[in-house]
Amino acid sequence: MMLLTDDPDFIAVQEATRYARASELALPSVLGWGTGLYPITKVGYCDLGAGTRQGYISGYSPFSSTEYLSCRAGTQIYVSATGSDSSGAGTIGSPYLTVNKAIQIANAAGQPATIWLSAGTYYRNASGGYINAPGATTLPTVPVCLMAYGGIVKYGCIDNYTWAADATYTNTYKITRSSAGAVYNQALRDRFGNAVMYTKAASAAACNARPGSWYTDGTSVYVNPFDGAAVTDATASVYLTSDTFAINWGSAPQHFFVDSNDEASAWDLMGSRVKIFASAYGASPKILAMRRVSARYASSVSADAWNGFGFDNWWGLIWLEGCYAGRASADCFNFHNTLNAQPLYAVTLNCRGVDTGVFGSGSNNGLTLHENVIGIDVAGRYEYNQGGTLRNINTSKMLAHGSTFSSDRGDLYLSGGLVPPTEVGTLNTAQIWLSECVVNPSGPTAYGINVGTGGAVSVRNMPTLGGRIFGNVSTWF
Repeated sequence: MMLLTDDPDFIAVQEATRYARASELALPSVLGWGTGLYPITKVGYCDLGAGTRQGYISGYSPFSSTEYLSCRAGTQIYVSATGSDSSGAGTIGSPYLTVNKAIQIANAAGQPATIWLSAGTYYRNASGGYINAPGATTLPTVPVCLMAYGGIVKYGCIDNYTWAADATYTNTYKITRSSAGAVYNQALRDRFGNAVMYTKAASAAACNARPGSWYTDGTSVYVNPFDGAAVTDATASVYLTSDTFAINWGSAPQHFFVDSNDEASAWDLMGSRVKIFASAYGASPKILAMRRVSARYASSVSADAWNGFGFDNWWGLIWLEGCYAGRASADCFNFHNTLNAQPLYAVTLNCRGVDTGVFGSGSNNGLTLHENVIGIDVAGRYEYNQGGTLRNINTSKMLAHGSTFSSDRGDLYLSGGLVPPTEVGTLNTAQIWLSECVVNPSGPTAYGINVGTGGAVSVRNMPTLGGRIFGNVSTWF
């Protein structure tokens, strides 16, 4: 169909193009991005209205890289929550039950592989549960892509149960479970779209007296529902204190992708943490990329202080696209590089991190970079965190373009920490460049930017920059 100049579709396209061009930005050379390895030429975003922005990156994507395409063309293995490791063949019609089995087959084939996971809930006790290597899952020794298809792949450190009304505490329902960290009602959602957490009671009697509470005596878990209705796994998900998705590569990291076959498919990783790390660098830089992955309810008790997404000691690229972290006990997105000898390049594109610091630990950030990490954040949205929304440390460097940092609560007043409400902050010699970002503190006395001694923040074209500004803050063009 021919579009006329007053056609609304034509106007919408022109507006999107105009905003995209207006927001495009070349990487500042002082950032030190590894363009020889990952040749990003520019970053930009389209303003979709109502505070929503869609970011993009030009010049490079790991999802069109040779490494990714090798996985897509390699060994093809299928997994389903209703499959079988004993009788399955790893085909779409006869899938395996666990990722562990699929990785064993991929390793034996000795070439890059794509492991397809069909939509469904992968309970730990019923279908291989969480991905934890080495541990519950074999460590991949070849490049691997885990691919969700057919809808949402739900993984969690959760089992499925048959709940029964308790004869003694008649307002509660009970299961036999020796350990538990937190209980969430998946049928009720808060303003961020996360499940509502039950309050932990001090005793079974106290649980019986308070709707919306739970208790464990080390043998049984008791739940007093919010509405008096019979409890099911849908209304009481009991999260354990095991890792949902954790891979320790040791000294042999591989290229690793977690992706979705289409925009209707995604990953929902629930409970505990997503942590990928190595004890030593590999012989060459590696790519670790995740797309449309959410990590919710990271950690179950305050002593864990676990992040939604946590990465450490990765030489090469970590790329998160369209990822979400919510209700973590520590940070939403955390990047460390404690080996420090080689750079870790980190991209967070169209990511969101909200409502961290659930159990009152200190310095719970929406996004944080540490030792020798060079980061790019485009059109991110980080809100209602506790202890500094963007808080970078050590020698890290970062560019944020078109991102929003809003409504940090600090940890000073809520958990006795050291950080007042702060949207953007640095420690040590960390440097941040902010371009067209929204910095919107919770109040006029909160910090919009708080730069520690030795650090620096540079700003350009900031539509909103509120709150107190402290330290070495300059403008750049």
